[in-house]
Amino acid sequence: MAIHITQIGKHRFVCGLFWQSLSRPRELQREAADLGKKIASDLVVVRRDQSTAQAGFAQSSEGATRALYSLGAAVSKTLALEGAWYDGLQQPVHNWLGALKLADGQWAYFAVRDANFLPNGDFVGSKEEVLDRLHADYALGGWNVVIGDAELENQGFHNFNARDLDSLLPRRKDGSVRLHSWWRLRQINARRSPWALIGAGAAVAAMGGAALYWQAWQAKQEALRQEEAIAAQRRVLQQQAVQVKPWATLPAPAATLRACADGLGELTPGGWLLDEYVCEREQLRHAWSRQASTIAMLRAVVPTAEVDPGGDRATLVQARTPAKPHEAEALMGRQDVVDAVMSRLQGVGIPFKVLRKKPPPPVPGQVAPNEPWQEYQFALEAAGIEPQQIGALLSQPGVRVEKATYRGMRWIIEGVIYAK
Repeated sequence: MAIHITQIGKHRFVCGLFWQSLSRPRELQREAADLGKKIASDLVVVRRDQSTAQAGFAQSSEGATRALYSLGAAVSKTLALEGAWYDGLQQPVHNWLGALKLADGQWAYFAVRDANFLPNGDFVGSKEEVLDRLHADYALGGWNVVIGDAELENQGFHNFNARDLDSLLPRRKDGSVRLHSWWRLRQINARRSPWALIGAGAAVAAMGGAALYWQAWQAKQEALRQEEAIAAQRRVLQQQAVQVKPWATLPAPAATLRACADGLGELTPGGWLLDEYVCEREQLRHAWSRQASTIAMLRAVVPTAEVDPGGDRATLVQARTPAKPHEAEALMGRQDVVDAVMSRLQGVGIPFKVLRKKPPPPVPGQVAPNEPWQEYQFALEAAGIEPQQIGALLSQPGVRVEKATYRGMRWIIEGVIYAK
């Protein structure tokens, strides 16, 4: 990860460190130094927050020096001490995302899960790059708050705390930043020089043998770096498999179907007839057929409708903001939740189909996460019942609606059941 150096007052801070968790409380510096050698980093900062410890690594070959302070370490410490406002209280915050504008026009991004920076959760980029990453991570769910500049308040994040960078750095009475020595990068003990190894080899072998020894040493170091990268990826995937609960990123069925019903617009605009209305997480789609009307009559009611080349069909696609995600409630067993939902639907004469959801094919070179839950797809078709009523019938732990279609006076509801 490329580092970025920014000036704050009289001091320079660095972003873009590679973070790794530490597990030996009594010898954190030594553990950090050993790990740094394995990943070929020569500078490190060690942070402790909320009973956790991490090391952030950098390389002098990329421009890092011992005169730099870690911006991520400084900001995370402030949040560890102050907490954040969410769920109606100012309280400790362990899972947060941050997007903060820097004085040089770039944006710093931080992603902290269980009080630990994600390995790549500390970087700087343009506003567009940071927002792309922020939305992607936010979609995973499980975050207590999003911390960011006030201009991001309209992005739709729940529990958004408007804070700028200045408010997240401790200050002296004169307004200058109150620095702490442990924020500063420290030199990792230098490894034995490769030339010393070559010299030792030359003492017992010819120069040709020393060259072979040097090549072998390089190959070994490269193998160690690759092993560490694979291990880091495995740890991240395993952590996310346990921590990221997809049902916590989706609204409850009642909220989803209420929003879908509200989005159902013109049924017969200008005499055109609604063939189908589809409500999905990110968009709404209406489709009409012309009947005995004209394009002009349709345009008078729906100016932005797209008419097909034949002139007899038209569609309108609109982006939508999803309803607020529901809490990550405890899951029920598959048979328990299916029986509960199916029994309710049977009471009003609605058939209910459930199928085991196939997992996505594995990505070559990546470790498949071992998810501690099962996913089942469901579908139902109902006539004469309002979507809000269907939402109430589907209200069970782990049940989420992904798509609602209105066609021929009937609602077709599709979704997922997450179960133990």
